[in-house]
Amino acid sequence: MGRVRGLSRVGRRTRRRQRRAARLRRASGPRARCRRLPGGDGRGGCGRCDGLRAPAARTSRPSGSSPRWCHDDPIGGPCGSGRPCRDSYRATRHNDRMVSVIGAGAGLGEVSPTREEFRELAAERRVIPVVRRLLADAETPVGLYRKLAADRPGTFLFESAENGRSWSRWSFVGARSAGALTATGGEAFWLGPHPVGLPEGGDPLVALRETIEVLRTDPLPGLPPLTGGMVGYIGYDAVRRLEKLPTLAEDDLKVPELVMLLATDLAALDHHEGTVTLIANAINWDNSPARVDAAYEDAVARLDLMTQDLQSSAPPTVAVFSRPKPEFVRRRSQREHHEVVEKAKEAIRAGEAFQVVLSQRFEMRTSADPLDIYRVLRTSNPSPYMYLLRLDDFDIVGCSPESLVTVRDGKATTHPIAGTRWRGVDDEEDALLEKDLLADHKERAEHLMLVDLGRNDLGRVCKPGSVTVVDFFKVERYSHVMHIVSTVSGELAEGRTAFDAVAACFPAGTLSGAPKPRAMELIEELEPTRRGLYGGVVGYLDFAGDADTAIAIRTALVRDGVAYVQAGGGIVADSDPVAEDNECLNKAGAVLSAIATAQTMAPAVDPARV
Repeated sequence: MGRVRGLSRVGRRTRRRQRRAARLRRASGPRARCRRLPGGDGRGGCGRCDGLRAPAARTSRPSGSSPRWCHDDPIGGPCGSGRPCRDSYRATRHNDRMVSVIGAGAGLGEVSPTREEFRELAAERRVIPVVRRLLADAETPVGLYRKLAADRPGTFLFESAENGRSWSRWSFVGARSAGALTATGGEAFWLGPHPVGLPEGGDPLVALRETIEVLRTDPLPGLPPLTGGMVGYIGYDAVRRLEKLPTLAEDDLKVPELVMLLATDLAALDHHEGTVTLIANAINWDNSPARVDAAYEDAVARLDLMTQDLQSSAPPTVAVFSRPKPEFVRRRSQREHHEVVEKAKEAIRAGEAFQVVLSQRFEMRTSADPLDIYRVLRTSNPSPYMYLLRLDDFDIVGCSPESLVTVRDGKATTHPIAGTRWRGVDDEEDALLEKDLLADHKERAEHLMLVDLGRNDLGRVCKPGSVTVVDFFKVERYSHVMHIVSTVSGELAEGRTAFDAVAACFPAGTLSGAPKPRAMELIEELEPTRRGLYGGVVGYLDFAGDADTAIAIRTALVRDGVAYVQAGGGIVADSDPVAEDNECLNKAGAVLSAIATAQTMAPAVDPARV
């Protein structure tokens, strides 16, 4: 997609500028720039990827609110006014030229940008999102996923709830992807056709970084926070690409180090306005000026297909279920876990580390649909990061309370979480438990250590003097537990990217320990198997320089009728092995219970009796 001949004629260009200037004068209120994601589609030179961020004016996150899937747009329309925008198209200055604000005020059902606007954008952009906005006040995220993704591999569902209570404005459905970047034996490769011009082979993290760089495109304003990009997971064991570690633990599951979908076609459900924005990204794979019109037509055809899918009837989803006690197998016995806790304490007393996070894995046979597991988990344990990823060989279902790092507009933020109490039966008991948590010297010392680790991690990639700690020692409440949470943020240094921020913080100190290098060596010595997904991240890196990643905890990997759930706890010099074992069981319990419950789901009405 390059500059199209004929578009430079003075008369036509002048008339367009006049029309845009008139629209700009009619526009009400300022428009804030946004961030988005990229993606693509392998068909006919089109793709998906690069999007925009919601145009609403950005506000600071309320004190005590949780990190979430880039859902922090204020209530209201794109203007941030609390009302839907009334103007048709707005214009904004972008790269010293006037660019339409895609989708900002286009009528419901209209395609945006128009063909003429697409041609102009194609002259300078590698990725262009083509969108259609529809009324969807009767739709749910799960219902949208059923209709648009139909359980295909290479699809996903992302949702978010603040503090386990208030549902966030946006939910996202990944309907299709152009491919998946993964790795076997340390070599990166693409599942499906190899996208033209994108790297393959070699270090998978290098391939991921280079993919983002190849498709790097400045953001446009006017769309939801997420419109495409590299979406998926990076497993804990990818740290071997960043740190030299011994190879001692058995790799019994042989889970790929990463699977990152090149998401092309998405739907963003706006719960506040009752609308859904369908997004089909057009990607200039080979940086060619040809096929501009074909790329546009392909994107519109994909929008039409998604629109048609939304109008189709979905199977009944009303269900009943019971809540049986989960039956699972421990990968390591209680006695064995007690023994390794004591070994970790010996290493800590010897001065090798301050803390080591030891985990254990639980396995549970199940015939439950991973989507049903997700349905139960999202209602029983709503969290800042909730996700379902359908991949080729397995599925990932999770509800993580903790982000690894987010990067937005050059600002990197991490949220160390350490220190836990169960929720009280009423407000009075809740307040007493909070007071007890904040007075616990062990919990405070552990949290302070992880805050310092977060400062050090961000300090590696941020401008000197820009790293600060805010919301220090705040208590955040979730459906079942409360945690001590702090926020550490800094401005990325010149030449540093969102990928660099993720790499600097990976893996989370809350999942490894401190100092991180020696703690990871002890984990390799004391845990019997590779961690795989557990302790890695689930989220996205977009092509405009932003990222949002959740730590892969409270998460199940479902493959061939078996669900694998892992949980751990931070070991310090005075840790009690029995209490540490119970902490692992409690953390895994929410996910294991959701799996057991999903196993019992059945139609609310027996079809044979209707």
